[in-house]
Amino acid sequence: MSSDVETSPDVEVRLAPAEGTPRVLSAIDDIIDAGEQLAKGHGWLAVDTERASAYRYDDRAFLLQFRRRGAGTFLIDPEDGRKAMAVFGSSVNDLTWIIHAAHSDLPCLAALGLYPTKVIDTELAGRLLGLERVNLAALTERLLGVGLAKGHGREDWSTRPLPADWLDYAALDVELLIELAEVLCQALTELDRLEWLEQECERELATNRKYLDGLHVGHSWQGLKGIGKLRTPEQLHVARALWTERDEIAQQRDVSPTHIMGHSVLRTIAEQLPGTQRELTAIRGFPRRRRGAADAWLRIVNEARQEPRSSWPKPQKPPRNEMPHFRRWAEHAPQAAEIFETTRDCIDNVCAQIHLRKDTLITSAQTRELVWWIHSRAVDSFVFRHHDNYAGGLPAVTEISAHLSEQGFRPWQAHLLADVIGTNVLAPMRHPL
Repeated sequence: MSSDVETSPDVEVRLAPAEGTPRVLSAIDDIIDAGEQLAKGHGWLAVDTERASAYRYDDRAFLLQFRRRGAGTFLIDPEDGRKAMAVFGSSVNDLTWIIHAAHSDLPCLAALGLYPTKVIDTELAGRLLGLERVNLAALTERLLGVGLAKGHGREDWSTRPLPADWLDYAALDVELLIELAEVLCQALTELDRLEWLEQECERELATNRKYLDGLHVGHSWQGLKGIGKLRTPEQLHVARALWTERDEIAQQRDVSPTHIMGHSVLRTIAEQLPGTQRELTAIRGFPRRRRGAADAWLRIVNEARQEPRSSWPKPQKPPRNEMPHFRRWAEHAPQAAEIFETTRDCIDNVCAQIHLRKDTLITSAQTRELVWWIHSRAVDSFVFRHHDNYAGGLPAVTEISAHLSEQGFRPWQAHLLADVIGTNVLAPMRHPL
């Protein structure tokens, strides 16, 4: 945990906004007027959403929260006021938004036509400061000395009317967001890491811009959790049929697809290919008590299996040069295993020195992929360029940095990692004592 960040000694527990909780706006004229008032305010715009993906078909927003100095706090019901969103967006999209965990909120905001030109993510800021606990309540308590009301984040926000204590909770989420962002940005500036945050936030905006076309971009059966366990075309074809049926039912009823059937249940049906209702209902988690469920889902399985084999999807073939499982490196690629051990230790050391969580810089999976790329480069050079030794083919620091950039690492990560690995891992290999 970074020692450069001050901790507020006294904590005030706040159960409701200091200025009171505003009423929820749903009328078109009220929402448009709210946008105009926010546009007349000054400084950054605090933004948050409340969703109900565990209860409804998609992850759309059921409550929007906005706050700006000189304008105050506004709560908006986007379901009833959807027709006003385009006009509202024209008033606020050019502002700098403050969002906590922007990756969660940007998709549903984009689907409403609300998308900023610049965002500051307070969760990312906390991570870049090396703080262990970066949820909103933990940050406001540590840095501002204010504890926020908890307990309503997982509620069904599609409920109408929304209870008063839920609205208090929602309004509190933006009440201190601007002040929190100011403290975090100041701390990052003192550590020369503000540019790191800017790069991370630019990546967030670029990644989530696709949701301007709707929340279901990339929504496909191929994203089913655990689909890699399905090895045959028949299993995959049944999985697709089950997923499609479940998705259509969920969309018609506007409920979460998992309310119809859990992901693991769907995958297990496709994996086992039950031929009778008894075999189907024996699968753990299957809704056997739901009237007609066994008959309906078995029919989907049987119809899919009877369709022409030419329509069945084929399993994806792994790349020819696929990285072997990490546990096999020591036996089959000892040089790679050695580089990995040294690389991991060096990254651990530098993260400890600069008070940064390791997974903020690079994950374990990414480390293995990077090391295997380095190893493969060296081996290829040795075999095809006839270098005198394995080390002769190791990539230069600039090549490592360029490779990391191609893999989606931000410049601050690519430069830091390339320098650490080039200096502490590869240089000693090139010039051993």
